[in-house]
Amino acid sequence: MDRRHFFKISAAGLAGLTLPGGLSLAMGPKSTGDKYSVVILGDTHYDAMDPELYHKGYELADKVREANHRKEFARNGQMWAGRSKDLVKRAACLVDDDTRYVFQMGDLIQGDTADAETHKRYLDDALNLFKADVAPSLPFVTVAGNHDLRGNDDAVCTQAYTEYMSARMSEELDQEIKSTNFLFRSGPDAFVVVNFTKPKVDEITALLNGARGARHVFVIIHGPVFPFDDTKYYWWYLLGNRKDSKADERREMRKLLASLNAIVLCGHTHKTEFLDWYGDGGHITQMTMSSVWRSESQAEYKLLASGRDGYGTLLFKAKPELATEANKALFAEYREGIRDYSLSDAAGSYKMLIDDAHVYVDFYAGDSAQRSHRFTLR
Repeated sequence: MDRRHFFKISAAGLAGLTLPGGLSLAMGPKSTGDKYSVVILGDTHYDAMDPELYHKGYELADKVREANHRKEFARNGQMWAGRSKDLVKRAACLVDDDTRYVFQMGDLIQGDTADAETHKRYLDDALNLFKADVAPSLPFVTVAGNHDLRGNDDAVCTQAYTEYMSARMSEELDQEIKSTNFLFRSGPDAFVVVNFTKPKVDEITALLNGARGARHVFVIIHGPVFPFDDTKYYWWYLLGNRKDSKADERREMRKLLASLNAIVLCGHTHKTEFLDWYGDGGHITQMTMSSVWRSESQAEYKLLASGRDGYGTLLFKAKPELATEANKALFAEYREGIRDYSLSDAAGSYKMLIDDAHVYVDFYAGDSAQRSHRFTLR
């Protein structure tokens, strides 16, 4: 089937809701009264103190890249010997009688394994640990992150992840799952899980269209759908790249997400970021979450940037040479539709509260006993 045909959205039969600025949104389904919560972890990069446990035999032709990865092994080992365990204990305390799921936003593990068998064992150890420590009786849902697919041979690790996680997510959600892209439902709501690193656009588009008509459409994806304000990774978002060679495709995907009034839940950046955007006739809200607690300072919610005018400014201040006309135009394209924005270096755990009228995310920085901030997604 033609890709553009997949993207095409029919407005027939939809009642219109006009918002300030002349934006028209499709009316959602009638009230259901269904109310529940989801406990969420961002990136976790689970690892062992002993790098030989999962990384034995790991070797790359690019020795500089390998050396950088080995520094990450050391970082992860230190985290999981202390702070990360405390963070997970805090997340477990967020579970209550109305909690329906536990989500994890990808990069469940560090990756960087030598073979498929080790990779599957690594995934199994991590998922079993989180499930046991946070909520043994609840479905645990994770999404493919770039580290989850990484090793001596990325293709081998990707296949290992797909085989293991398809079976495991089928078990967790009690439905057949055959891909790293899938849809599941919770009462009136739809959740579309998207493989960000290896995006199959036609498959993702079909799943998103299949979610149409839900009370809330949530997109669970490792990487963001908006360009990220960072010198290294500003181009690393859904269908983005340094040359913006997929600009038409990413704009079509953005239109599709806007038509669904999508709520995007993601990780990848190791930041806590909130972005509320109106455009393309609809509404997209993105909440980026991190549980990579590298330093004690991240246990406090402090803003690095905020407001529409604060979006897409940090990378140009840090590296003025990145302020090319193309890069400035990219951020300006998205900045225009922003209604609310905030960016923090804080890491922790999150609780999403969902009902007919609202979707909130309560953030607990580090292992804080008190809520650090509430984000209103709807």
